[in-house]
Amino acid sequence: MRTLIALILLSWAAPAEAGYNRPALRDAFDPDTLRIEEGRYLGQAVPDVAVRTGSGTARLHELIGGRPTILILAYYTCHGPCPTTVRNLLEAVRPLQGEDFRVLVLSFDKTDTPETMARVKEAIGPVPASWTFGTLPPDEIPRLTQAVGFTFFFSERDQAFVHPTVLTFLSPAGEVMRYLYGTDPRLQDIRLALIEARNRVGRLNELVDMATLACYRYDPARSRYVIHPALIFGGIGLGVLGVTGIVSFMYGRSPKGGRKQ
Repeated sequence: MRTLIALILLSWAAPAEAGYNRPALRDAFDPDTLRIEEGRYLGQAVPDVAVRTGSGTARLHELIGGRPTILILAYYTCHGPCPTTVRNLLEAVRPLQGEDFRVLVLSFDKTDTPETMARVKEAIGPVPASWTFGTLPPDEIPRLTQAVGFTFFFSERDQAFVHPTVLTFLSPAGEVMRYLYGTDPRLQDIRLALIEARNRVGRLNELVDMATLACYRYDPARSRYVIHPALIFGGIGLGVLGVTGIVSFMYGRSPKGGRKQ
């Protein structure tokens, strides 16, 4: 009897164990895939991978061109967050036209083609000359995505990729400087992340930018920049001292204050 029970349990456990290895189970949503272990990648240089653009093949560092760069990893058959993120970024950075930075939209889907890329560009509309859309050769996809901590997988159930929705800010030398998550980035966060990505001191306007950045700190929990707490408490302290000084001055001028003639 015990042998029969054991055989039944083994016959049930074998397919169950095999089921855990089926790719379909990867359809279960894993929140960890939406966040990047930033501490492992900040400051790391991205590889100089080949990029297929509308005008031919170029190298990634050539496209960065010694400028602070916003990298969007997306795929061109996406009907959700990818085109939304690109459109919202395009709208958000309109006030920054004329500033010296690049935007790269690169597909991590090996099945993307110049045709799928062209359809997305046409749907988005005109973009500045500093923007580049491209695809990656299959062997270059893991090199770039792994270098920035970008993980993704294909959901057979939804027929879509599950991946982080993130802007990756690169320095002029191609180093990872900051991540901003979400489909609707704020202009202030983009501006500050670009200042941080610039990572150099030179002209007066850059010194002013660095002073501005010093007034904020990046909050990883909210994926945005917030006023530095030291400024808040310092402002409160100065306010208290100012009010105290005014009250003391006014009290000294009052006849009831006992001021001697």
